[in-house]
Amino acid sequence: MNTNRYLYPCFSGKSVIKIDSISGGCINQTYQVTLNTQEILFVKINSSNQKDNFIQEKFNLEFLKGKSSLKIPAVIDFCEEEQKVVLILEYLEKTNENKDFEFLFGKGLAELHKNTEQFFGWYQDNYIGSLEQHNKQSKTWTEFFVTQRLEPLVKVCFDRNMLGKSDIRNFEHLYLEIENIFPAEPPALLHGDLWTGNRMNTVHGPAIFDPACYFGHREMDIAMLNLFGSVSELFYEGYNSLYPLEKNFVHRRDICNLYPLLVHAVLFGYAYIYDIQLIIKKF
Repeated sequence: MNTNRYLYPCFSGKSVIKIDSISGGCINQTYQVTLNTQEILFVKINSSNQKDNFIQEKFNLEFLKGKSSLKIPAVIDFCEEEQKVVLILEYLEKTNENKDFEFLFGKGLAELHKNTEQFFGWYQDNYIGSLEQHNKQSKTWTEFFVTQRLEPLVKVCFDRNMLGKSDIRNFEHLYLEIENIFPAEPPALLHGDLWTGNRMNTVHGPAIFDPACYFGHREMDIAMLNLFGSVSELFYEGYNSLYPLEKNFVHRRDICNLYPLLVHAVLFGYAYIYDIQLIIKKF
């Protein structure tokens, strides 16, 4: 793809002198762009049918800004060119993770989770990856988790013959127990898609990006950090220094991760179903 033709109109008055492709994204084409002012930017490009995804990402990033000590990439611009949408963000310079990173990341996430609202949900539907994420506001975590997170994706998996009738019965039994499983807590501002690939250490401290925000149970973010990676005890020391987790979080972690596992099953197929079935049978 000739990236220049999409990018040049987005930088009126400035010249693009270097474009480097960045690997790792499975949804968007991503680039490090250097301008003649020596400013370095991070740029995402996708087809115009992903416009709302970029609009929601812009809203989420701007909402997260200033809500904690975690570094959030600033939104520089959003533009449309020739059936393409372009999201331009501040470039964050990556550095090695160390012990200080783990502690400060935990502390920053606790700060984020202390932001609250009167409801579980969000101001509109948004996206987790390329999948639409439903966020109808609810008064209780149980109602929100069941109706907006689990039920819609369980239905998709059943309709695609990835889950059977016995699995549906197991989920229905689980729904009745959700209120007894999770400790009662106020809605917390969540990143929403906080696997380890969406956080990193930068020269300015721990950063998070690619959010799928909503107000939910804070254990959802922490559980997801342990789904495709892990965090150290220093992370928990930092987190608990500001906002101690309730006892037995580890026993609730798998229930939290039913949602991202269902998301992956819908997006990528049957490989994630076995883990889902193990969890619902256990509970």
